[in-house]
Amino acid sequence: MSEKQYLLDKTLESWKGKRVALSVSNEHSFTGILEDFDEEVILLRDVVDIAGNRAKGLVIKIEDMNWIMLL
Repeated sequence: MSEKQYLLDKTLESWKGKRVALSVSNEHSFTGILEDFDEEVILLRDVVDIAGNRAKGLVIKIEDMNWIMLL
């Protein structure tokens, strides 16, 4: 495991169960509760997009994610 991946894993682990915002492919922004993650994907629940559309869940490929922040 690279140092970069270790830092991401450590940070995401501490954010589990908390509301986050993230950007996918510089085009779409979402907020939701960080449910789980692995080395390839992040799972959010109770998701809202920038237009106010709601979803129960969303799976995002980490390689498509531009940024993530804790709200």
